[in-house]
Parts: sequence; structure tokens; C-alpha cells
Amino acid sequence: MVRLSSIVVVFLLCVVSSYSANDVDVQEICKKATDHSFCLTLLNSMSGGPGKDLGCYASYTIDVLRTNVSNTINVIKKLIEQSGSDPRKQNHYKNCLSGFETDDGALGEIEEALQLLKDLDYNGVNMRMSALMSDINDCSSEDETSMLSKHELGFEPGTLHLFTFKNEEASMQYQELSERHATLLIQEEGYWKQRAKMHWLQEGDMNTRFFHMSATARSKKKKVSKLIADNGTEVHTQEELCEVAKSYFDTLFKPRDGDYDPVLNLIQPRVTDNDNVFLTAPIIKVEIQQALFQMHPDKSPGPDGFNPAFYQRFWEQCSEDIFSAASNWLERGYFPTSLNETNICLIPKCDNPTSMKDLRPISLRNVLYKMISKVLANRLKCCLDKCVSQEQSAFVEGRSIIDNALIAIEFIHALKRKTQGRRGELTLKIDISKAYDKVDWGFLRGVMTKMGFTDVSIRWVMMCVSSVNYSVLMNYDRVGPISPGRGLRQGDPLSPYLFILVTECLTALIHRAVGRGDLHGVRICRGAPEISHLLFADDCFLLCTANVVEVNELMRILHTYEQASGQEINLGKSEVFISRNMSHTAKEDLSRILGVRLVLGTGKEVMIKSVLQAIPSYVMSMFILPASLIDDIEKMINAFWWRGGNNNNNKGIHWLTWDILACPKTHGGLGFRNFEAFNKAMVAKQAWNIVQNPNSLVAKLIKARYFPHSSLFEAPLGYNPSFAWRSMWHARQILSFGCRWRIGSGDNIRVMHDLWLRGSADKWVPSPQPAGVYQLSVRDLLHDNYKAWNIVKVRNLFSGDVAKKILETPLVSSVREDKVVWEEERNGCYSVKSDYRLAMRYIIGSDKYHVAGNWNGIWKAQAPHKARHLLWRLCRGCLPTRCRLLERRVECILNCPVCDVEIEDELHIFFRCVVARDSWCAAGLSSVLHNGVYQQSNAMDRIFAMCSNESSDTVGRVAMLLWSIWHNRNDKLWNDNVQTPRQIGRYAFDAWHDWYSVHKLQSNSVSGTTEVDLVRWEKPALGWVKCNVDAAFLSGSGRTSVGVCFRDNSGQLMAGMTQWQQTVISPVEGETWALLLAMEEARHRGLDRVQFESVDRGHSHEA
Repeated sequence: MVRLSSIVVVFLLCVVSSYSANDVDVQEICKKATDHSFCLTLLNSMSGGPGKDLGCYASYTIDVLRTNVSNTINVIKKLIEQSGSDPRKQNHYKNCLSGFETDDGALGEIEEALQLLKDLDYNGVNMRMSALMSDINDCSSEDETSMLSKHELGFEPGTLHLFTFKNEEASMQYQELSERHATLLIQEEGYWKQRAKMHWLQEGDMNTRFFHMSATARSKKKKVSKLIADNGTEVHTQEELCEVAKSYFDTLFKPRDGDYDPVLNLIQPRVTDNDNVFLTAPIIKVEIQQALFQMHPDKSPGPDGFNPAFYQRFWEQCSEDIFSAASNWLERGYFPTSLNETNICLIPKCDNPTSMKDLRPISLRNVLYKMISKVLANRLKCCLDKCVSQEQSAFVEGRSIIDNALIAIEFIHALKRKTQGRRGELTLKIDISKAYDKVDWGFLRGVMTKMGFTDVSIRWVMMCVSSVNYSVLMNYDRVGPISPGRGLRQGDPLSPYLFILVTECLTALIHRAVGRGDLHGVRICRGAPEISHLLFADDCFLLCTANVVEVNELMRILHTYEQASGQEINLGKSEVFISRNMSHTAKEDLSRILGVRLVLGTGKEVMIKSVLQAIPSYVMSMFILPASLIDDIEKMINAFWWRGGNNNNNKGIHWLTWDILACPKTHGGLGFRNFEAFNKAMVAKQAWNIVQNPNSLVAKLIKARYFPHSSLFEAPLGYNPSFAWRSMWHARQILSFGCRWRIGSGDNIRVMHDLWLRGSADKWVPSPQPAGVYQLSVRDLLHDNYKAWNIVKVRNLFSGDVAKKILETPLVSSVREDKVVWEEERNGCYSVKSDYRLAMRYIIGSDKYHVAGNWNGIWKAQAPHKARHLLWRLCRGCLPTRCRLLERRVECILNCPVCDVEIEDELHIFFRCVVARDSWCAAGLSSVLHNGVYQQSNAMDRIFAMCSNESSDTVGRVAMLLWSIWHNRNDKLWNDNVQTPRQIGRYAFDAWHDWYSVHKLQSNSVSGTTEVDLVRWEKPALGWVKCNVDAAFLSGSGRTSVGVCFRDNSGQLMAGMTQWQQTVISPVEGETWALLLAMEEARHRGLDRVQFESVDRGHSHEA
């Protein structure tokens, strides 16, 4: 054991605070030239409670199952030797060893071997790391004053260095051991990252400590110490806790008899024969592969311990077995018992849970089962649009739950404004208790049968639903098995689609009542659709006339639905809002009949609590946040950034404004989010959806209410608008900057009122124009018999500049439909990301949005993020050198704290200080320091010049060296610790080399200068024809030309053609036009086996 500094002790106490003192042994392994010493923490696994199930963590997937099987076998042999007289451990390790040494790669054989990981956990990595660091110490000389041979590291003559080895063989061994050590670092971080479930952290230093503490916190939070049983008694022992959990789920999943017929008789067939052929076609390997790679690799494994990362990494090796097994199971009509076993993990909803209702059950299924389930789900969702009514907005492709949220907001706003009239109206928000868990399987089967699904489709679905066996994880003890008789598993890919099929029965009941006149929907204005209900997956909004008759009818419908489907309405969490023209007494009477709480006031609470509060991004998707709120948020984040998170009175120096920090990294910022621009981009997406889907329910309602006789871009704000429309109205300006009409027939595009011009920021035809032009459509400017501009007519109607813009707008004969497209994306579809960039340019201004400099070179440098960040701060003038502090009116001594000779600025501290210059030499970078190209008068220009002329590896080494120099400067200033230039140089090289080794293994590629591949024309295969196309643009002429040539498989020219057009288009559009002409020509010539290739891009397509 060694004495550790008090800081290290505090750190270790924080990390291992969940373990008793007798269970922890900490040993310093080796002090290497990196950020910290390596400490081996040995935890007594036998005192940590029950053992955990096998988890196939990504770190071990890389180590055990890819390249290091032999190393792992050696580790197991060492464990056998160290297990001493413990026969249980010896037998277990020997079984694992035989599993690793087998040649059979099937999952069943390697699973026994992988059980080793249950015992090794983090300590297995620590053991190997300890052995490696010992080997590194053995090959490294203790003589810190001797010189390293310049031949060994390839440095220039005269280079100073501190690396010392006993001999050349030791130097090579050091390199090999360092790479193996980097591999272990990845495994260590990967292990804790998976257990921490922090998928958002993508880059930076090795974050093992962060992930370890997160995993420890998650483990402590999940622990349940007491529960209240059904009889009201409080239980504490593990055995009693397990019994309470089992009893709860046995009751929850217990089936009950239901009356299906009154509901099922209302369901009409909706699935076509073609749909059934698609749904029941034999599965193919590509479908399974697609389903697998749609899963996040680090998702928690099921009972078998294999996570998605395992199957994704070894897809080539196990794909045939998986495909064969899946096909066999579906063909014979049942699964193996173990396949659909499911663990239920209990996540506390609050601190110190005391009831099972305080625990959120999460189903952990085997990935092998999820692949099959997801294949069926991917097929089913393609047919949902015709199976599910328009009132349901969740889980149906092409619909958005936000659409129904917007409709609900408009209705609540309308009821709030309704103060006159004898007819009142109400909205009832109902909450369904344990909606997924109580779905009746017989009812689900009946619904699918009535909708027209074949017996094969239904059998496959019911295999997935009914073959499940549960085990509850209570403090890591498995409780079970529990065999359910009803319910859908949340998290199963099929469950959401099956659930909304069940909710179609509620829609059918309501539609029948409306058709009979027993129930009336609500209409917010003349011309708007009448709506009786809205569905948000398992949440429901019901709307009707506020009278006793209709309220009783509503309750009868809900009761019928409960009896048939097994669902239960939770009246305690349901709420009703009634229009303001009803008396308070009448409102109370109706709420009493319904048995739900009456919501008073504005009614916004209903929407916020039921829908918006669940996912905060929904709020920013529908409402423009107040400027004062956005400003406060950005100020807090800015203060946190510059203060470093310390809650003290020192606010720190705000070197840059938030607007600058929010600029992209390529433009001199840090890419932080500008909330105003992001908020407007998200709201603009709703406006875009209304423009693109005019026949959707929300589009019809919004248009009828706010712009019945115009387009969204011309709509006035209107009288007493809702907050949602007010937000959309303000966001449409940003939307208009990137939108334009794509000309098809031209009938729907108004010349003077729509955005359709190309090649200019202003897409409107400018006013004033002759009176007759204002009523014209674009179709009136085309020839009658073919799609081309009527040049004479255009020039007669418009001035020279406007006529030129019109005639340069391209026309494509194959495009027949007028459609609004988004210019900022190649596919013409709106994205929040591209609109955010557009909004940033307008909100911040182009002068702040882009600052000149080779910022890309900084961020592409091969170095740790902290080193690249230092380069950015240096170039942005944000480093607190003494000259910079003086500029900020901070009184301080100006001399350099390291050499105490010259005034400290960026140029001095990094390039001119004697300690810095010697450090450059010690790090092997003297040639860069003295290069005449890098002798600019300020540090920023020097860095940019290096980024432009040196490889990313060299820039990375420079960045790491500058970080080390700055770190040494701060250590001297605040702690009076002094390092020699040799120590600084060694630290910089070692730190960079360690990072580079880890980064190389993680990315499987090394960035740097690569030779450009030569593009050569290749002959097509026998029997095929190759068609090469290209587009050319004559600058300033507004003319685009394309060329097409066909060659056979011997390279002989078969045909060629050229065409030009007086138009302004992008290079991508030019190549697309050329491909379109080539395809038309190939069809005209009767060629059916053609390989099309774009000359500039090298893209190849076969037809």
C-alpha cells in the first residue's frame, strides 16, 4: 500500500462510498505521464449482495470475442491459480476456460464461457491493467537523466527527450504494451459506460470515473429497502420484498372474461389482400439485419446476456444461424421457451419508494427475440395508416402526436373564448390505468381478425405476445417465473402498434354514437371539421355537447370499451374542461356525473399536464418561448460555462457572448444551441407540416380558423389567436427564407403571391407589376402544348431583370405536381437542423456568425478535446494571460510567472518563453517551432498557419504540447510547482501517444494526410451498358449543359447526346437532370441493363 494525497483520498471516498471499508483495497499501480496515477481498487465481490446476471458488455465483446481470446485464456488460467482452495471458483473458471478453448462459435457454447464476465466485472480489467503497467515499468529505465536514442523514435538530430529504455528491444516492447494498455482503457470505459446508461457522452477524455459514479448512483437509486404489502403491512427483508413483487404482477397479469361482441361487430375489414401477402411473406435475412441495426448497441440485454452490440459486431458470423432459427420458429408456429423470457427491472419513480406503484417496470427482452418482433413490427407499421383512423396521431408513419396536441390547444382556447350561446361544450381528458398491461389477448385477436389480418399474421403476432414468461428483478434477485394471461410489454417493438389497433374500437364506438346523433362533436369555427375525440396513444381527449344526455352516452361508451378490451379508466387522474358560457352549477353537475375533477381557469393545465409536460421538447415544438425566458436560460448557461460550475459569488470573466459561443465550430464558435433560433426552427416545422399535408386534420382546422381564403405565408395573425397559432405565425418568417414552390403544372402557383423564383434571396416577384399580372398563375407563363417558358409573353409582361429571373428558373417535364420544397436540403424536405442554421444567420447576423480563420483545422486536429479547446481559446483571445486580464481591468503583475523576464501574452507563453521553447524541443517539435512559415506576429495567425500546412497528427501533438505548457504555467502560478522542459515535453508526448492509441482503436482509422484515389473508368460487366453523364455551368451566363454517352462492355462508344438549358440550378440538380435525360434516352433505345455513372461524383446506379 502507498500513502495517497488527501485529494486522492477524498476522490476515492466519493467513488467507493457505497462499499464498506472492509470491502475496499486501493493500491497505486504505476505513475505514468498522463493525467492521473493508476489505482487498482479491489472490491470484495462476495460481500456485495447477490451476484448479477450475465451482461455481455461492449468492452468484453471487443476483448473476448474479437482479437484477444488468447489473452483472456491466460487471464482465466491465472485466476485458477489464484483461486487457491476455493473449489467453487476453480470449477467455474475451468468451465469458462473450456468454453473459450472450444472451436464451436454457436451462442449456446460461448454463453458458458461468457459467464466468466459475471465474476470478472471491472476487476478483470483492473487485473490485466495491473499486469500491463508492471511490464511497462520493467521495460522503462529508472535513470531519468539519460538520453533516448534519436533513432528509436525517429526524431531529428538535436532533439531533446526524456524517454529512457534499457535497450532497443525494450523500446519496441514499450510501444506494444502501450497499445495493449490503450485497449484496456477502452474496455474499462466501455464497461462503466454501459452500466451508467449515459449514451449522450460522445467524446472527450476517457470518462471512466464519470461513468463509474453514474453507474454506482443508478445502482443505489434502484435499490428497494421496503414495501407495503396488499394487507397494509410494511416488509423489509429481501424474501418479503420478492413475495410482494410477485404477488403484484400475478394479479396485474391475471386474465378476466370480457364481452367482445358489442365492440368487435363495429370493426370493418381494412387490410387488403396485397397487405396480407406482404405481412405473411417469408422473412429474409436483410429484414433481420435491418431490425438488428435499428437497435442502440448498448441497450440492456435480456436474460441471455447478449446485447445488440454483440450481434451487430458478429453479424457475419451468426447471421445464418439467426436467419435459419427465426424462419424455423415462424414456420412451425412456436418459440423455444427460453427465447421469450423477460426480466422486469423496477425503476423507482421517486426517492424511497414504498409501493409497487412507485416503481416503473421496464421489460428486458432477449435481443434474439427482439429481432423477430421488430421484423414483424416493421411490416405492420406499413399497413397502419389504413387501419387506424385519423383521430389517432401516435405511432403512425406520416403523423405526429404534436398535430393532435395543436388541435387540443385550439379547442381549449375556443372553449375558453366561448362566453355566449345556450349550447355548452366540454373536453374530457381520460387517463387509462396500466393501459399496455391490461390489454386482453382474446380481444386483440378478435380485432385483428375483424380488420382482415390472415390467420398466419395473427398467429405470428400472438406467438410474440402470449409466449412470454416474466422474472422480476428485485434488488438483483430474480423472482418468478410469472406466466401472464394478458398485457403487452412496453418496450416490445410490436406493442405500440398492437395497442393502437385496440384503441380503434373506442373510435368505432364514438363514431357510431355520432352517426346516430347520440353524441355531437365540437367545431371551433365555420368551415372547420367537427371533432369528437383525439387519441395520443394511451391518452384520449373526448369532446361533446355539455349536457346530461351526451355525458351519460359518453360514460356508456367508456364502460362498453372497458368490458371488451380489459382497459380501466382512472377517473382520479381524468379531468374535464367546460366552456365558459355554462354556469358553475351546471359544470359541477356534469363533472359529478362523469366522476372526474373539474378544471377551472384557463384550461391550459389540462394540455400541459397530459401531453406537453411529459416531453419538454414538445413545448418548444409548439410555442415560441418569451424572449425574457430565453435570455435568462442563456445567461445561466453562459455563467455556468465561464464560472466553471462553482456556486460562489465570483461570476468569472465572460470572455465571449452567448451568441458567439452558439455559432458553429467551423465558424469560430463552440456550437452551443441558440435557444431562440432552435425554438423558431422547431415551431416552423409545424407550419411546414401544415403546408405539406393540407388534408390532415390539423391543417384543415388551422386553415379554417386563421386563413380560410389565403395561404399560410399570407395569413394575418387574426383576432384573439391561440398561443400556438401566434407562435407559428412568428416562426413562418424563418420558414419562408428556405421555402419555394417546385413548378409542376403551374396551376396552383400564383405569380405575384407565392414563393417560386430561383437564384435570389427574395423568391417573390417584386411589385409593382402590370395590373393583369396579379391574377395570373405560373401556368399562364408556359406554352400551351409543352412545358417551357413562353419567352415572348414573359418579356412582354415583366421588366428585364424580373423576366431574366423567371426564364432562368428550370422546368422539368417529368414533374407534374406543384409542391412546396425546402431549399436548404437536397431532398427538398424540411429539417430542424437546416432551418436552425438558416435562423442563426438572420438572428445573429453574418458578421458574428462567421469569423475568418482555419477553425476546421483546429477541430480536426488529432488530439484530446481539451487540447483542441485550448487552441480555440487561444485563437479566440479567451485565455487569461496577464495581458488579457489587464485588458479586462484586472490588476495583476504583467511578467510571465514561469520565466519572470518578459510580459506574458499568448505569443510569449507558448512560443518565446525559454521554458516553452525547450519544451518544444523536448517534445520533438523544434522543426515546427522554428519553421519560417510560422513566424507571424500573433499566436492566432501562427496556429492557423500550422493548421493549414501541417498534418492533423502534427497539429494534435502541438495542441497537446501547448496544453501541457499552459498546465505547467497554472501549476506554477497557483501551487508553486515547477516542471522542467524535459518533463513538460515527456508529459505532452506520453499523453498524446496514449490518447492517439486509444483513439485509433476506437475509430479503427487514423486521420491524416491520405493519398487521393485516382478515378478510372471501368468497363461494365458482360451484357451491360455503361452510361456516363456530366453537367457543366457557364459562370455568369445562366446556362447549364449536360452530356451523356453510352459504352458497351468493351469500351466502344454506342451513342452520345448533349443538351443545354437557359437556367440556374445547383451542381447536384444539374447531375440529376443529366441522369434523368440519360434514363429517358436508354428507355428510348430499348436498353434495359444499364449502369449509370456520374463523372464528377463517381456515383453509380444500375437499372
